[in-house]
Amino acid sequence: MRNTGMTNDLMERASAMALDLCAARVDPNEAQKALAYLRAQKDSKAYFAYLQAIGNNGRAVIRSNQTIKYYSHLLEASQQHLCNLSPPNMVLILAWAIRLLRYYNAVPEEERQPLDVVHVPTPSSDPLPSPAPSRPPSATQSAPARPSPSLAQPAARPPSAPSPAPPAAQTAPPAPPASIPLPGEVFSGEVLEVDEDAVAVKVKNFNPKRVIGVIRAETIPDRNTARYSAGNTARVEVVAVQQKGNRTILELKPAPKKKARS
Repeated sequence: MRNTGMTNDLMERASAMALDLCAARVDPNEAQKALAYLRAQKDSKAYFAYLQAIGNNGRAVIRSNQTIKYYSHLLEASQQHLCNLSPPNMVLILAWAIRLLRYYNAVPEEERQPLDVVHVPTPSSDPLPSPAPSRPPSATQSAPARPSPSLAQPAARPPSAPSPAPPAAQTAPPAPPASIPLPGEVFSGEVLEVDEDAVAVKVKNFNPKRVIGVIRAETIPDRNTARYSAGNTARVEVVAVQQKGNRTILELKPAPKKKARS
């Protein structure tokens, strides 16, 4: 599992921001452009000025009123969830918010109820067992000191908050549902269908009716789609992500094979 660098607080912010963007029906592709600008500038003031400029003067270069509304909603969500943060943390939160936004758009709400764990973690519930070791009498009562670990067992949760392990354990579960690959990412998927014009590739952990990958013939050397066979595995790189109705389509291209370890 990848090391996201996300703390519990940052993940909660990302989840809340994703829900706001989803409710406002913000296009994740437009949000991705704002993320690219933030990554390039590494300046929070420049980022907010960029969104403000599009919201106020966007009609000079953007014909679609809907697109301008996307940026207005994105500015509002950014002011609520990204203010007073360092640029690196802003990038982390916005990137994860976009991942979750794509997931929310692709999966019906009733099917993503388990995702509530992303923004519901309650650190206040874990410290309950911790008072035992903090009591002064613990130094004189060596025998009762042992039952304290057993208190954590009925809770069926990671260790109490003072341990550095719980944040990692709590932030790890959101990774699978938010694993729609982004442009530039490489993954391996099962080939579902092949014809002269394209190759359909399954995206792991997603129903092909919701999320599907497509390798266009023009991205394959000599347009030779016959090099792929249904049932085999294809190593691909994401070129772009498109939303068509309730379906997410990943535009793919062949990726180099992994180099064998010497």
